[in-house]
Amino acid sequence: MLYYYLTVVLQVFCCYHAYKNRSEIYWYAIIFLLPVLGSLIYLFMKVFNNKEALVIGEEITTAMNPSKRINDLNEKVKFADTFSNRVALADAYFNKEEYQNALDNYQTVLDGAHKNDAYVQEQMVITYYQMKNYEKVVEVANALKANSELRASKVVFYLGLSYKALGKLNNAEKNLRALDVRYSNYQERLVLAQFLLEREKREEAKELVSELLSEFNYMSKPNIKLHRTTFTEVKKLSDTITLNNS
Repeated sequence: MLYYYLTVVLQVFCCYHAYKNRSEIYWYAIIFLLPVLGSLIYLFMKVFNNKEALVIGEEITTAMNPSKRINDLNEKVKFADTFSNRVALADAYFNKEEYQNALDNYQTVLDGAHKNDAYVQEQMVITYYQMKNYEKVVEVANALKANSELRASKVVFYLGLSYKALGKLNNAEKNLRALDVRYSNYQERLVLAQFLLEREKREEAKELVSELLSEFNYMSKPNIKLHRTTFTEVKKLSDTITLNNS
């Protein structure tokens, strides 16, 4: 029985690695048709980086038991309540969509020497947004906008979305427009274009979509891969605008 479970785990690991690294489809057949030998061949041929294998193995364990990472991080915090351990725990709660627990841990580190940490402050804004506490997003984000260390796009983006949720559309548009910077902020600019269309500012939305599609033609292959999903939505929006104009 133990041999069977080890074989299954090995197959799962190899299939996950193959999927994540876009390996050729015939590797799946080798892994499934030759459970042990095929997996070993795959490991020998494709998994060269031992560190990468360990990371992926840890990801699989976390996926199979989402609470394990949180339990492990809680133990780390009990042993050493450091800034990095506490933030890692907060991030784990955030990724598990346990936003109140995430918020509690982010707030804990902001009460100490790291009260101005840019990453944690940004995560606080995003966490409040995920909790639909839009008033708090507005309060915190406006207080943070003056901090030059922050990646302003994150804070301003969620500030704009929160104003939209609160029905303060002019404030929402002002903040979303602040992110309209060429060759960057693609997802944020897509949201702006959608927002402009909702506000019946069709020509401005059309112009922004055209800019995005033009920029897409000059992107490097890695950037195309990174932003593929966003530009798929941009093209859909372009088709919608064209259809409505016809």
